[in-house]
Amino acid sequence: MMSRVRRWLDDTPIDDPVDRRNAVFMQLLLIFEGLRIPATKLYLFGLHGGYLQAQFFSKARVGASAALAVDIGTDLAMTVSAWFGLWLIRAGRFPLAVAQFVGTMLASGAMAYAAFGYRATDGNLTLIMILALSGLMLGRKALWTTYAAEALILAVSVAPLTAADPGHARGFLSAFYDALPMRALTSYLLIALIVDRAIDALRQSLGESERQRRQLALEIAERERTREQLLHAQKMDAVGKLASGVAHDVNNVFDIILGFSTERDRLPEAERLDGDVRAVADALEGIELAARRGTAVCRKLLSFSRRDVASAEVFDVVSAVRELRPLARQSLPAHCQLHLALPHEPRWILFDRSQFELAIINLVTNARDAMPDGGRCDIVLEDRDGGVALTVRDTGIGMAESVRARIFDPFFTTKPADRGTGLGLSVVHDLVVRAGGRTTVESEPGRGTAIRVSLPCVDAPEGTIVPADQVVST
Repeated sequence: MMSRVRRWLDDTPIDDPVDRRNAVFMQLLLIFEGLRIPATKLYLFGLHGGYLQAQFFSKARVGASAALAVDIGTDLAMTVSAWFGLWLIRAGRFPLAVAQFVGTMLASGAMAYAAFGYRATDGNLTLIMILALSGLMLGRKALWTTYAAEALILAVSVAPLTAADPGHARGFLSAFYDALPMRALTSYLLIALIVDRAIDALRQSLGESERQRRQLALEIAERERTREQLLHAQKMDAVGKLASGVAHDVNNVFDIILGFSTERDRLPEAERLDGDVRAVADALEGIELAARRGTAVCRKLLSFSRRDVASAEVFDVVSAVRELRPLARQSLPAHCQLHLALPHEPRWILFDRSQFELAIINLVTNARDAMPDGGRCDIVLEDRDGGVALTVRDTGIGMAESVRARIFDPFFTTKPADRGTGLGLSVVHDLVVRAGGRTTVESEPGRGTAIRVSLPCVDAPEGTIVPADQVVST
C-alpha cells in the first residue's frame, strides 16, 4: 500500500530535479491542510460554537457578523487553495502550486489579523510555516518577499496607540513598543535568516554537483571519442601497412609488365611494319605507359607510408606537389577532374615533407567528399605576401558560415560517422600553424570551397641546381 502511494506521489511531470523531490512532501502537506482546516472548523463550531461567539467573534474589531464571515471565508479559501495546489502539482506546475497556496495563506492571514487584531489571533505557527515553505520551495527571493508581507500584516494588525498624551515622548514610545509585535517580527527575521543561509548552501552544493556531473559527462564523451579515434588510427595504421605491402607486390608486377612491354624495341623500324604488327607495337607502348603510371603510384604510396618520424627539411614545394599528383588523382573518383597550376621555378619551404603530403591528400579527399556528383578539383600554387600559397579549390556543395567557422575544430565534421573523423582539417591547420603559416577558407553554399595554405619561403639549400625544365601541369 505504501509503495503504491509513494509511486503515485512520485509520478508527476516535473522536469526540475529539486522541484520533483520537493513535490512529494508538498503533496502530502497540501492533502493534510486540505483535510485539517475544514475538519478543525467543523470540530470547533460543533462543540465550542457558543464559546467562540462569546469570546472570539463578539470581540472582533469589525463586529461579530463580519468576523464570522471572515473566519469562514478565509478557511474556505485556504482549503480550496490546498486542493487546487495539489491539482497543479499533478499537472506538473509545481512553482505555481506553491506560489498560489502561499499567496492565499498570506491574504487570509492579513484579513484575519485585520479583523481580530494581533493579540486575539493565534496564527503565529501558520505564518512561520508559510515563511519556511516559501523559502524552501520557491527560493530566496520568495522567502524575503513573504517575510516583508508578514511584517506588513503584523504592523497593520496592532491596536491603536492609547498613550494619554503623545506629546510626552517617553510615554508615547513605550506605548508604541508595547503595541508592536516585536517578538514575532524578530523571531520571523531569525527564521528567515536561517532558512536563507540553508537555501543558499543547498543551492550552491546542488549547482556544484550539477557542474561536476556535466563535466564528468563531457569527459566521458571526450574519452569515448578519443577511444574511437584511437581505434580508427589503429585501423588506418593496419590499412597503411597492408597498402604498403600490396603496393610493393603490385610494383613488382608492374616491373614485369614493363619488362615485357619494352620487348617491342626488338621489332623492325616503324615504317617497315605492316598493319597488325604496328597495332601490336602501339598496344605494347600503351601497356608500358600504363605500367609506368602504376609504378609511379606504387612508389609514391610506399614513400608516403614509410615516413613516420616528423623531421623538418627544406624542399621544393613545386616538385613535391607534382610528384604527389598520381596519388591525388587516385584519391578522386573518375567523374572528378584534377587540374594543377604550378609555377615554373622551384619554391623552397621548411616543412616535414611527409606531413606536407598528408595535408595535401587531406585537402583533396575533402574536396572529393564535397563533390558527390562530380566536379573539378584545382591545386594552385602561387606567390603571395612574400611566401607561397597553395590553394585546393573544388566546385562542390560549399558550406554555410556556421560550418565554415568550425571546420578547424578537432572532431567537428558534417560527414556520417563512417565517412569522417573530424580530424583531417584540424591536422592540416595545426601543421601549417606550427610551420609559421596560416590557413584560410573561402566558401559559399552551392559555389564550392577554396582552402588556402600560406607558408613562408626559405632560401634554396647550398649547391642546389635549379632545373631548366618548366613544370606546368594542367
